[in-house]
Amino acid sequence: MTPSERLKTARVKAGYTTASDAAASMGISRATYIGHENGSRAFRIEAAEKYARWYRVRPAWLLTGEEPMTVGGKPDLERVPLSAVENDAPQPEFDDEDNAYVAGSKYYGRTPGARPEIDAKAGAGLGVVGAEAVMQLEAGETVVGHKVVAEWTLPQAFFRYELHASPDDTIFMPIVGDSMYPTFQSGDRVIIDTQQNAFGSDGIYVFHDGDGTPRVKRLAKILFSEPPQVQIISDNATHPMQTASLEDVMIFGRVVGRISRV
Repeated sequence: MTPSERLKTARVKAGYTTASDAAASMGISRATYIGHENGSRAFRIEAAEKYARWYRVRPAWLLTGEEPMTVGGKPDLERVPLSAVENDAPQPEFDDEDNAYVAGSKYYGRTPGARPEIDAKAGAGLGVVGAEAVMQLEAGETVVGHKVVAEWTLPQAFFRYELHASPDDTIFMPIVGDSMYPTFQSGDRVIIDTQQNAFGSDGIYVFHDGDGTPRVKRLAKILFSEPPQVQIISDNATHPMQTASLEDVMIFGRVVGRISRV
């Protein structure tokens, strides 16, 4: 097996379907990377070390085939702080402001397969709008999205079979406030299925009422209301229930899981 063939093997093992996807996630030239992978351009030790960090394989294996291939796996669940990348995490090669989550666009994380935690706090009482970040799309378009402050890696099967959500459509957001206690405590992270961005059935949603401030509450449809209305319910009984027209509730996604402390 040649170095280029081993590079392709590492890319596929890391979960990238195409060489273009891998190049975009690393923030490098598509032509350069494809040349390295198809063997038309040789790559030196510096590039091998970068690819090895990204794919979590050994540089010596990439260049010479020396076993073992990998340097050890990552836990099934791990939060990777982007402001202080841990020693065993891939070292990013791009600036923080380039790493953004834009609803409806594919997220290319710094860690293969990771999902973003965005710089916004879903208010169980008081929400906080976080920082914005600028991102270049593949077509050259510049868009503004939520700044990503961390990444989470969980098994694909957990999203699909436990949360019943598409891994590519989920994001993480921290909770502030106590209005959803005891279901959520301040500091918990909620897992949000952004594909469910319209009211489908009673449940817990992240939404805002036009001011852009995210809130996490139970929404329950008021039967036979016309126009349709929903009750906005806090699990903490000290917070009063509210009623709103469904068309005034701008849903960001449905909460399908949480990460919490014990």
